[in-house]
Amino acid sequence: MGSAIRQHDQHPFLVISENRLGVAAIKRLGPHTRRRNIQLVTLFGEPGTGKSRLARELIRSWDSKRSDGKTIFVTASQYAAELAEASTDDAIRQFQRRYRHEVKLFVCEDIQSLAGRPESQRQLTAAIDQVISEGACVLLTSTLRPSQIPRFSRRLADRIRGGLSVTLKLPKESSRVKLIQHFLKSESITLSSEQISVISKKYEVSAREILSLLEHIKALHRLNRPTDDWLAEIDKLAEHSEVELKQISAIVAKQFETTVADLKSPKRSQSIKTARQVAMFLAREHTELTLKEIGQYFGRGNHSTVIHACRKVSELIGTDPVLAHQVETANRAII
Repeated sequence: MGSAIRQHDQHPFLVISENRLGVAAIKRLGPHTRRRNIQLVTLFGEPGTGKSRLARELIRSWDSKRSDGKTIFVTASQYAAELAEASTDDAIRQFQRRYRHEVKLFVCEDIQSLAGRPESQRQLTAAIDQVISEGACVLLTSTLRPSQIPRFSRRLADRIRGGLSVTLKLPKESSRVKLIQHFLKSESITLSSEQISVISKKYEVSAREILSLLEHIKALHRLNRPTDDWLAEIDKLAEHSEVELKQISAIVAKQFETTVADLKSPKRSQSIKTARQVAMFLAREHTELTLKEIGQYFGRGNHSTVIHACRKVSELIGTDPVLAHQVETANRAII
């Protein structure tokens, strides 16, 4: 795969210290590996760490080989939904044939979504066992480790532990500098070392969010906006995210029958706490604010509080259908 993996048509995905082990693990599942002693790899990491990007590159590498067998890509939620539909239509054998036979690469994303779904977990474990026994490779991704996923199958957890597991992390400041410099190579704007340093310090975000930020800056340049006061432009972008955060908070407050003031208050009743965590979760999905900025908006200065909220909501979505519906309704209102 080399030192750069294709991330977008215009931008190669830069290998940095936070994803280097993940890249090495993916290479061991590549179609040109001669001595394959690993057939199952699981990538762990919070949203934005690059799990899906690495999965897509692995799929492209296998598809380009044009070998016999199918390349399967499915999210865990999609897998569970198709299984439920097959059960209703009495089409289990067809479902199993699709995911187990003549497969060369099996990729299943976001397996934390299978929390509390024993039959889906059982079927996935059986599919993994069969395709591996026939020489295929398997890649799984998850925001949570098996021990953190409620009501998660011991058999499936054992399969994961028996393979290679790698945790990806969000880029640190030094890596964010490298990413900005990397993206700028194919952009029509130039930033000084001081400006790059400001971005890398101010925004503790993923590679995807860094690229989005640069796109905003490029749009301002196209509009011939003055760049002398460059920091003011960055602050305006932050203000835009702040407006989005206020809108998200209002939508979530309405959905959970509370108020924005309660979401930002020290109140810790279970209903308000859950609503606050959902607001943080959706803020992480829909804004470019840092974890620290999201936490500060809700009166929580520690960014680890936001990380915990995102993980908690991800868990509950898989086990609490009522909450899952509320989150989806709020999400649609935001979009």
